[in-house]
Amino acid sequence: MTTATQRAFFIGTGIWLALQLSRLIAWVLIQDIDAGGSSEAWRYPAYLDLFAVVGAVPLIWAVWARRGFLTWAALVVYWTISIVDHIGNFVTTTFVGAPSIAEGMNPFMIPVTQTVFDLVFLVLLFVPHLRDGFFRIEQVETPPAH
Repeated sequence: MTTATQRAFFIGTGIWLALQLSRLIAWVLIQDIDAGGSSEAWRYPAYLDLFAVVGAVPLIWAVWARRGFLTWAALVVYWTISIVDHIGNFVTTTFVGAPSIAEGMNPFMIPVTQTVFDLVFLVLLFVPHLRDGFFRIEQVETPPAH
């Protein structure tokens, strides 16, 4: 049995995971790199974005239907890799510039926003009350001895 706070956290996690599907834009970036329009330095962050897209779908299902240690651990790994990807975006933008598909945008705004949300969800995974929702910890009351 989950509490309202745990349910809200699971719903928020599912929504944030669903929003990761927008990172499919990395496919366009990879094609741009192959065509010579953007630096090869963008290939690694683009592949990590594709990892985020592929990993989001089973994690949405797992958060909804199969909470437990493996789901919790997979989310810890997922958010950590996502944060590493955003750090890669910062470094690549700083040293080689934004990719051509980001023309006219602030190249730091999206990664900064995503990093903040990823960090929030990662930290919340370690809050005892929210973590317990994954492990389905329940106490069974035993009747007093007569």
